[in-house]
Amino acid sequence: MEEMNMYTIKAKALTPEAFCKYGTYMNLLDNDEMAKASIFPANFFADLVTLDFGTSTLPTISICHVKKQEKNIVAFLEAHKFTCEGLLPLDGDVIIFVGSPAGDRFSVENLEAFYIPKGTFVKLNPLIVHGTQYPVNTDEVHIVCMLPGRTFRNDMIPQPLEENEKAEIVLE
Repeated sequence: MEEMNMYTIKAKALTPEAFCKYGTYMNLLDNDEMAKASIFPANFFADLVTLDFGTSTLPTISICHVKKQEKNIVAFLEAHKFTCEGLLPLDGDVIIFVGSPAGDRFSVENLEAFYIPKGTFVKLNPLIVHGTQYPVNTDEVHIVCMLPGRTFRNDMIPQPLEENEKAEIVLE
């Protein structure tokens, strides 16, 4: 049986220039950077990242528990029409993928992947294509996921991928 060549996405370092079209991020373990962004210079760093959760539901905290796989395969894509999403890896570094929709169907060819160090909070803007996260240097990672309540039922555009539409993410 002939092996199919899978589309490959290289995960790159997280920089403001590379990530700005998808949202923002902040290392929540870097006191100096948080002091620059907060009205308080120490101990309580207030209002560091603003998330638009709309007006119809309350913000919630969920946990994504991801486990290391043999390969980082993108098999499912999603986006949220009206709300942003916040992600915070707690106990390990992860790779995320993001992209902008191009037409009616999402494609792995429009994706970029980024290496996210633990403790770095990532805000994804509305209509940014994304999906699961992939542990880098640990077997499993817990990720805080901030969304309006029941977003997976009322503001999600899901798209499972056929075998020939999938991609593999690798480190650069």
